[in-house]
Amino acid sequence: MKIDKLVKQITKKLDAEGLNYEVTGDQHTFAISPTCTIHTNQCTIEIVKDRITVNEHPAEDIEEMMEMIFEVEYT
Repeated sequence: MKIDKLVKQITKKLDAEGLNYEVTGDQHTFAISPTCTIHTNQCTIEIVKDRITVNEHPAEDIEEMMEMIFEVEYT
């Protein structure tokens, strides 16, 4: 999956949960380097190619990523 599509899916999930976030990178920087960082109030989500980490812990997919975020944001 292309990084821009993955970022869109993640931001859509974050929007659905009402979480505030800031995305570092855009479609032009993704073409140069397939990396993106998304900051929420309590988490740093890093995407490198198709790998996702939350606060430096790997997540298998978007659903696991969201569970990891919930654990931090809502406790």
